[in-house]
Amino acid sequence: MTTNTDYHHVFIPFPDIFELSGSDVFDNLQAKPGNRNLVVVAMPMVNWLDELKESHNSVGASDTLQYLKEAQRKTKQKGDDIAICSMSEGLDIAFINDPKLKDEDFITPLEEKVRSLWKAQDSDGRPILMTNRERDHIRFRTQGMRVDDPHFLQVKADIVDKGIITGDHELLAKLYESTNGTIDLETAQSFFEEGELRPNQFIRFTGDKDYVYARVMGNPLWNGNHSRMTSIDNVRVKLLDTNEYGKKLSIGETQQENILGIAPRDMEQYLAMQYGLLNPDVSLFFLCGSQGSGKTLLGYVCAVDQVLIYEQKERTKRKSNPTPGKTGFFKQIILLKPNEVLGGKRRDVGALPGTLYDKLKPHLAPYIDAHRESQLGRLFPFDEMLRHPHFENDFGPKRSDAASNTKINECAYLPKYGEVVEMTYSGFMRGRSFRDSLVLLDEAQNFTPYEVKTILERTGEGCKVVVMGDPKQVDNPFCSREINGLTHALQQYLDRPYVGLITLSRNYRSQMSDDARDWKVFSQS
Repeated sequence: MTTNTDYHHVFIPFPDIFELSGSDVFDNLQAKPGNRNLVVVAMPMVNWLDELKESHNSVGASDTLQYLKEAQRKTKQKGDDIAICSMSEGLDIAFINDPKLKDEDFITPLEEKVRSLWKAQDSDGRPILMTNRERDHIRFRTQGMRVDDPHFLQVKADIVDKGIITGDHELLAKLYESTNGTIDLETAQSFFEEGELRPNQFIRFTGDKDYVYARVMGNPLWNGNHSRMTSIDNVRVKLLDTNEYGKKLSIGETQQENILGIAPRDMEQYLAMQYGLLNPDVSLFFLCGSQGSGKTLLGYVCAVDQVLIYEQKERTKRKSNPTPGKTGFFKQIILLKPNEVLGGKRRDVGALPGTLYDKLKPHLAPYIDAHRESQLGRLFPFDEMLRHPHFENDFGPKRSDAASNTKINECAYLPKYGEVVEMTYSGFMRGRSFRDSLVLLDEAQNFTPYEVKTILERTGEGCKVVVMGDPKQVDNPFCSREINGLTHALQQYLDRPYVGLITLSRNYRSQMSDDARDWKVFSQS
């Protein structure tokens, strides 16, 4: 078989890249029009991917293997140990099944074989090894090979700061001079770099005594059945009303000081609750912040409040479902945490003693704390939120009648037809579909981009997703500050009309906790 075709780039992606992005890797490695790239897949790589699929429940590896299986149907050249498949005008895939490439250390001979077969026009004839692992960068560069990061996956961690941006005094003066404190987007945009303003964003100004805020807003446009927001019309910038600095929360026609006993402690928390967590026009909300900023507490109480069944008169005022005995804004909460927390095989919890709740309790501590701090903690324990009202489930016997019949806020009850909180993890996403659910996607920086993509693909009509995380607290070895599900999802979605973002900047634990952020020590475990 003739294999001396010149390619613009020749890539050898490592399995960690597929773990992060699944088969989307191939789309991102296609050449621009007029050129053609080659991606090389050796059999030891396939074995490595299969191990990730089996031992780590990797959705990225599973998707890649399925893609490669289908790719082989497009074989255009075949030799003794090489098959070349044409995937598009800009991409070929070369499968290499050379028995000389041993699983233990196959990269060096693979790179030499590839270099002898195909010339890369734009990289001194050398193939590009692609991985996110620092060890492999150091190791193979030392051997004179070309190693690169997956730049198509990298997103700067400061993307989380784009929810609230700083405005200057000239713009503030313009707003004060305008009718109702409102100016059109084009005028406001002239004070910023092109594209910096987007709907559901906030501008913060330094006022005489405290900060002053303006909101980028518009009129949502929906499709015929009001299930999808297609765009936002009449986008403008408007100063917040002065009464909003009292931080009272509005739900429909109601105004209240707190949600289940939890009141916003500063304007950032107020904006997060009022315009993100409780906003029916924001179906995907990113709530970011460091430890102690209140992400979990605010996310939990606002989620629970929206699944409670309020009495009919109150439901009508709240503009939720007005039909007697039906649900609130959503039927239930779906709680998703990274694989290694919720029973994934990276850190299997199966050998631990006790019930499933006993095993997961340490990882649920932030939610148990949030439950206890709220009004709910005085009424019933957190584990009642995980139990079904009518029959036994994985978390124990059915919900107690006392919890089911407890009146909350003097006019609301727990949902009658299912668990308040359903727990699952990304390894079980295939084939699932969520409807009328509020999804809490926690610690999103420890999901891979592909895992977050898979989760968001499962959301159906009537869903809201709250993505919480901090790109500075990455514990998953497959992720980093620049490559993780949180920042990658933000890059993909931030400009959509139904998306909001707030980053909570203040740590409310203690000055001691705050000072510990910059203490550079690391665990050996």
